[in-house]
Amino acid sequence: MRTIAPDQNRTLASLLLKVDRKTSAPLHAQIDQALRGRILSGEVAPGTRLPPSRTLAAELGVARTTVLQALEALQAEGYLVTAPRSGVRVAPELPSEGLSPLPAGAARHASPPRLSRAARALRSTATGAPRLGPAPRAFRPGLPALDLFPVALWSRVVGRAQARASARLLEGGDSAGHPGLRRAIAEHVVAARGARCGPEQVFISGGTQQAFEEVLRLVVDPGDPVWLEDPGYLGARRAVLGASAQPVPVPVDAEGLDVEAGRARSPRARLAILAPSHQYPLGVTLSLPRRMALLRWAAEQRSVILEDDYDSEFRHRGRPLTALQGLDDAGRVLYVGTFSKTMFPGLRLGYLVVPPALVDMFAAARASLPAPASALEQAALAAFMDQGHFARHLRRMRGVYRERSEVLLEALRTRCAGLLEPSPCDTGMQLCAMLPPGVSDVRIHDRAARLGVEVAPLSDYGFGRRHRGGLVFGFGAVRPAAIRAGVETIQRALETG
Repeated sequence: MRTIAPDQNRTLASLLLKVDRKTSAPLHAQIDQALRGRILSGEVAPGTRLPPSRTLAAELGVARTTVLQALEALQAEGYLVTAPRSGVRVAPELPSEGLSPLPAGAARHASPPRLSRAARALRSTATGAPRLGPAPRAFRPGLPALDLFPVALWSRVVGRAQARASARLLEGGDSAGHPGLRRAIAEHVVAARGARCGPEQVFISGGTQQAFEEVLRLVVDPGDPVWLEDPGYLGARRAVLGASAQPVPVPVDAEGLDVEAGRARSPRARLAILAPSHQYPLGVTLSLPRRMALLRWAAEQRSVILEDDYDSEFRHRGRPLTALQGLDDAGRVLYVGTFSKTMFPGLRLGYLVVPPALVDMFAAARASLPAPASALEQAALAAFMDQGHFARHLRRMRGVYRERSEVLLEALRTRCAGLLEPSPCDTGMQLCAMLPPGVSDVRIHDRAARLGVEVAPLSDYGFGRRHRGGLVFGFGAVRPAAIRAGVETIQRALETG
């Protein structure tokens, strides 16, 4: 294999990339995937300066904007960096180990992850935060803009699905999920999230929590250690405790979960649960070196990673980042998604994407269970996705949430300067803002609640006392005018003696 070494004095004449116009894959995605693969394989070394975008566009016979889309996505994920007078280069600090993908077919022969006693038995068995009232208000985390959901359109799709329901559908459907919905989800996560899967790897769940519980039931035994983000999503902690497993808090910083800290605290943990693309509640993204380190750890220990990808479709600038599952060559990542944010929470539908080696195991586990959710609603959602309504709704809501995030950031920076330090918000429907040292986030939460505003104290999401408090703001269900009014109220709560 020829490796293109870094050259600080000249630009490469060519990257020898190709695009295939006969496939349905977008051209920018093909360039993205091809260049990522050459970086991961070591063919293009860290520090290598890339040809100018105009040169690449001419070489590939595509528009320059197409090349810029691909380079922007790779830069957002940490593969590329830019510097004045230096152009675009491969990141110089890519991890030296674990970058080369496994040879084709190697994952098929890799040892499967360690599983629980219940899972091993199934293999050998024949298959036969208090809310202020019910109404949405500023700034309740986790709630999408329900008033903008196309209810009338959804009702028509549901009505048609009910009118055309087969006897099998009325009986309850497939225990793994509606086949049409599994296919539609596989197509969506491959195109939108860079996942690698087929419909047979997709299992429908009754939401994120049910998927967590199912994975824990099959992967861990009572007392087994499980890495959890600290601070992190409380639903994951409840699921771990419900499985009688041992939560291991792993700190989260600006680069996401600290893998080395996890190794130090529990090197042989059976499972790690995290949200690498948009961590909750801090909103950070797991850096590329740590993604690779996490995958190496899981491969070494025969452990499992549960990737919670709850709202990454709503990236405010550029394409959504590639899912961790898309980098997994050893079959260690189980990917969990939900329609609670992209559709509405009352739908109670989610999905789990499992590695090929575990498909039979999960199918066996499901065989004796009823369908995970309403078969009629699954059929309706499949039609909603097939007819393009889901993709159109996502496009519309990306613009809405981008606007609302910008309004919230501007209002916080204008009215709460010196009182709150908001983090950047590139994805999703909530952001975290840090309080000055020594200020209690619980006390500010209580003051805001008395004034009619709902924010979540950051300390609620941690395992112990934090050195610095913060507030979590949900803006998905809040219109711009209400955002500005809510921030004024937060300002009063912060300034109260």
